[in-house]
Amino acid sequence: MKTFIGFTLLYLILANQGIQLIQQDKLHPISKIILGLSDIQSKDFNFQQLFVALDELAQSFQTRINDENTSYEQDQQSYFSDVQFYENQINDFKNKIAQLEIEIKELSDEGLRLQTFLTEANQDLNDGIKLLAQKEQQINSDNTVFEQQNQEYADTINILDQAITLLNEIKDETSLIQKKEHIKEISQNMHKSMKKLSAKRVFYQPLVNLFTQLSQNNYLDQENLNKVINFMNQLRQNLIDAQTSLQNQHESQSKLQQDILSETQAKVSGIQDVLIPLLGTEISIKQSEIRTLSSILQDAQSNLSDAQDNLVATQNRWIERTATHNNLLQQYNNELLAIKEAENALKKGGIFRQ
Repeated sequence: MKTFIGFTLLYLILANQGIQLIQQDKLHPISKIILGLSDIQSKDFNFQQLFVALDELAQSFQTRINDENTSYEQDQQSYFSDVQFYENQINDFKNKIAQLEIEIKELSDEGLRLQTFLTEANQDLNDGIKLLAQKEQQINSDNTVFEQQNQEYADTINILDQAITLLNEIKDETSLIQKKEHIKEISQNMHKSMKKLSAKRVFYQPLVNLFTQLSQNNYLDQENLNKVINFMNQLRQNLIDAQTSLQNQHESQSKLQQDILSETQAKVSGIQDVLIPLLGTEISIKQSEIRTLSSILQDAQSNLSDAQDNLVATQNRWIERTATHNNLLQQYNNELLAIKEAENALKKGGIFRQ
């Protein structure tokens, strides 16, 4: 533009000297205006109008500069506001994401802890079920042993009762002879019973020997017989006491085992019916909460990405706006400089402001 105006002014000066060398179809419109004014000069044109036109043109460019600066400042305020808005958004989303990640981590840890409890509960349940089976088996085994021992005592006491009754019926050799077969039968039964109660063998063996002798002899010693009867009564009472002790011991042991069984059953029921379902529910709740927070986290991450993209786009637009602003100012200032140079050229051509 400066070069163009310079050529135009040069043409104007040459025109005042009567030299017409430049083709008008190659001139800028402003140059054509000045060229036209140079033609008018030959008719006593008032060049003050040219200076007025140059001043108006300069004022027009200065107004454009002022308008551009005002617009740029407004855009700058809007840019700062947008940047602050997006930076605040980014900080808010980052803080929210950090908090969500902490909450998800805590829920995940709690879920793992509950899962560990659930695994332990299932193991306790299996152990409890096995213990129940073992206790039931032990109780059944103890009952079987008790029933067998109790029956052995009962059978032995019954044999002793039969023997005592039989011996009380023997009063003389005649009755002894009459009871020989019965004595022999009781002797055999006592021998069988003695095999079952091996711990009482020391008490039975003399009785067995006595009954064997009675079944083989016809002689009767009443005094010794009475002693035997008394001994048998004592033995009978000892067996009754031992049976009673066995029954009491079994009853006490059975109660203890039953208490342990009931306690184990209650524990198994508590684990199976309460603890495991409760842990399962809690784990499901934690998993649901994690899914919900994970969805919110994804939204926050997406919003953060959008805010960062918006900030970058805003900064890029401002870079472009600043470049456009600088180009416009450069262009307008070049125009003003060209106008100033034009005025100086007029002065060199002898044309001055009045």
